Amino acid sequence: MKPSILLAILLAALPTLTARAQVDGQFSPPKPPAGKWAQLFSGALEERWTGMSMSIRSPLITTTPNPDRPGEYILHIARGPTGIIRSMKAYENFILEYEFRHLTEAPSANGNKDTSGNSGVLICHTAFPAFGGPFPREGHEIQVCNLGNGSWYTSHGDIFTLPGSISKAISDPRFGISTSCGQRSMPVAFHGSKTGEWNRIRLTCFDGLIQNEVNGTLASTLLRATPRVGYMSLESEGAPVDFRNMRIQELPADPEMNPKHRVPLLPEPMTTDYITERKVTALPGGNFIASVDTNDTPVLSALFTGLGLPGTQATGRIVLNVRDGKASVTAKDKEVVAPQPLPAEAKGEMHLESGKFGHVLLFKPVAK
Repeated sequence: MKPSILLAILLAALPTLTARAQVDGQFSPPKPPAGKWAQLFSGALEERWTGMSMSIRSPLITTTPNPDRPGEYILHIARGPTGIIRSMKAYENFILEYEFRHLTEAPSANGNKDTSGNSGVLICHTAFPAFGGPFPREGHEIQVCNLGNGSWYTSHGDIFTLPGSISKAISDPRFGISTSCGQRSMPVAFHGSKTGEWNRIRLTCFDGLIQNEVNGTLASTLLRATPRVGYMSLESEGAPVDFRNMRIQELPADPEMNPKHRVPLLPEPMTTDYITERKVTALPGGNFIASVDTNDTPVLSALFTGLGLPGTQATGRIVLNVRDGKASVTAKDKEVVAPQPLPAEAKGEMHLESGKFGHVLLFKPVAK
């Protein structure tokens, strides 16, 4: 073949080759390597999830069989007050896949927000909500909302550090950036599904990198994120939403990770009872943790009876930790009662009828 003919063929093919070139954000990243996936929506809801700032037994939380995957369920979160349920297991590096759909439309032109959908998946946080609020003080949220688009948020795949928290991250400059409500990375092109249709999400978290793919397209990224280890949770905030097909593949942990990236974790897998009735509540035997938020200054021996606690006053978040036959108490993250032996055959009670209390949580080890 003559060189001139060969050159003509290559030039003719050049536009086609250029059109197929990789462009950031227009093609999904490579598929993850084959690994072991754990299904998070199989069996009973209580096997992997528990309460945090709402009860796992709340009427807002229901499950129905997943017709596409026998043995799994669809999680439905109904309209109601803001609250979250959390995973009983903590995670570090992982790939998380799930699908969600909104059941109500975004606000109309007249600004009516009663029908808009707002939820989210929170990661890398403690088992405790912030004092006075439903969200933890740390962590990152993967937005699941149907609110339309504003100057500092979108409904198509935002991820952000929780506003007002101790979390830190840097938004990837390839995407939209806002600091109006946490360090926020926003997609620059919209690939979300219509109301009522399912969205496919793949979240990759590895050593401080958080990537959010929406329906096969990389939509947003946080860099140098901290914390990097903690629980994940699902949010109820104002409108019904469905989740399904949630699975996780854990990736190798960082053996040299700085401790500052790790949130305080529970001493073992524990369920959480979110207590709303302000009455005398029996405390369990064995190991447990009771967390009581208050702006009053109750006397510990009157708030928790039968445990031999002193008549010390405390305020703020009061945490009673009973472990291996000893009881200790912290208030505002400071120790006010050092570990002391429990009385013989101690039977404790928590007196919630005695004052005004905010969040009250009772942690118990998962039955083995």
